[in-house]
Amino acid sequence: MPHLLTLASADTQASLAIDLLIILAAASIVAIAMQRVRLAVIPAYLLAGALIGPNAFGAVTSPESLEAISRLAIILLMFGIGLELDLSAYKGRLLSLVLIGVASCVVSVAVAWPVVMLMGVSAPVSLTICLALSTSSTAVVLRVLAERRELRTPHGRMCFAISAVQDFMVLAMLASLPMIARWATGDPNDTGTSVDWLAILGSIGLSVGGLMLLTVAGHVLLPRIMQEAARGRNSEVMLVLSTAVAIGAAAATQALGFSAELGAFVAGYMLSRTPFRHQLSGQIGPLRDLFLAVFFTTIGMYLSPATLAQWWWLVLVGVALLVTIKTLATGFIAWAFGTPAAVAAVVALSLSAGSEISLVLLGAARGMGIVSEVVMANTIAVVVLSLILTPSIITLATRFAPRLRTVPLAPWMRSYAAKGAAPAKEVLVDAESVAESENARRRAASRVVLAGYGVVGRAIAERLDQMNVPYTIIELNSSTVRRQTELGRSIVYGDISRRDVLEAAGVRNADAVILTVPDDEAALRACESVRALAPGAFIAMRSSYLSKGMVATRMGADHVTVEEMATAESMAREVVKHLSARAEKRREADAASKPADPVDPSES
Repeated sequence: MPHLLTLASADTQASLAIDLLIILAAASIVAIAMQRVRLAVIPAYLLAGALIGPNAFGAVTSPESLEAISRLAIILLMFGIGLELDLSAYKGRLLSLVLIGVASCVVSVAVAWPVVMLMGVSAPVSLTICLALSTSSTAVVLRVLAERRELRTPHGRMCFAISAVQDFMVLAMLASLPMIARWATGDPNDTGTSVDWLAILGSIGLSVGGLMLLTVAGHVLLPRIMQEAARGRNSEVMLVLSTAVAIGAAAATQALGFSAELGAFVAGYMLSRTPFRHQLSGQIGPLRDLFLAVFFTTIGMYLSPATLAQWWWLVLVGVALLVTIKTLATGFIAWAFGTPAAVAAVVALSLSAGSEISLVLLGAARGMGIVSEVVMANTIAVVVLSLILTPSIITLATRFAPRLRTVPLAPWMRSYAAKGAAPAKEVLVDAESVAESENARRRAASRVVLAGYGVVGRAIAERLDQMNVPYTIIELNSSTVRRQTELGRSIVYGDISRRDVLEAAGVRNADAVILTVPDDEAALRACESVRALAPGAFIAMRSSYLSKGMVATRMGADHVTVEEMATAESMAREVVKHLSARAEKRREADAASKPADPVDPSES
């Protein structure tokens, strides 16, 4: 019997490995092909999943077997987003953003419900479909915005806040499904069943209290734990620890009744308040991107080409109605709450697609007998196609939005702004002004980036201080980072070879970057990244060997100090100086020991 279990386990592992191989190979091939037509990578992954899934060629017959990897991908994505979050950007607008998130869902459902019923779908089934489609994809939208470097723009921040609020609303939607199921089935045995709202509210209160307790504990304990992990200057330990924190927080929030994604985000946000945020963000990036490829490909497997071929007109109409209704609802509500029309349009179009949560809601509804197989297949097709179109919609939205800058604020918000209210002043910013202000702040803060704060780095820093030249330090020693932060110096914790760390230090806008670390390989990688990020910056690098210095020059370094050459020159100079001094002493000694010429008596 144990031998049979071992064989079964081996077969399962082999099947998983083969499925992973097929998914990664197909995703790579389709992504490379789609680059020819300049299609974003996420739609390419979704298309790859549709082709290799059980509803098409059947290369992967069970997407559910990869669910654990897909969940891990979303956990790492939300953890990374939490690391980059700056809540100060939401100061004064949190309440309005929560209201926008709630109202956008409610209005979208209210508008779409009768429209779906006009297609011959019953009221409870129509309501279920509208609830499932009212949420927006956190994973896809934020991933696209991150690739476009727009997460910190006004529309990026609003997209994140609204999608986070909608994730909370999914709990209420799932709780309402049993009542909708009784309505849809019309079971007379359930007519007298009442809902214990007091118990539901109590459960929600306990969950929220648990989440607050988890957050407070994280704020107190995590910085100390990470500080201890950073003492050994082993970045792998920090990567393992931070991943464990993300997964642990995800499991904790799931136990509290929230989504695992929320826990990962909270963990990332708690670590964003530590000096290790940029290093961690750069470390988890490659792992996250790999798992996300699996996640998006798995989502694409739920698309059925047969259903699409049979009901293509209905699916296309559904996608058009979904994008139109959600865009109008979200855009109007955002504008009504004081958001400029240009920003509201970008936010609304970015959030106009369905989401991966829609698949969860539809699966639960199918299990309760609310929706049929055909309805579920068509709705999933609408969701997946809308997700495929999301990157293109966001691109079109950013191009179209500037035309709406002349549209005034909502009348009630104009009067509010005239009274000098803070929210109105906050919303009167656009992406360009925020980006420009951030760039200006970085230029003023650090004209020089000093990578490494050892003996060489400190000597250079002293000269820069004497010249009143502002600089930012990059250092991997956590104790040094803490001390210099306390002294008020601009310093970033991280490995200089990671692009995220270099960008966090402001390399893009630096006049000069000085690489002083004694690690040649790390310095060479940093040199290559710096030249790509800042083509006009002056790069000075320290190298141990002449051969590495020559490589650094080819990679774009403007000046290289080669230690072996500097040592040779210094030693030669000192040797020559010493030999010259000894020769001079010898000449003086010879002159002193030479007998004087005898005096001639006749001359006297």
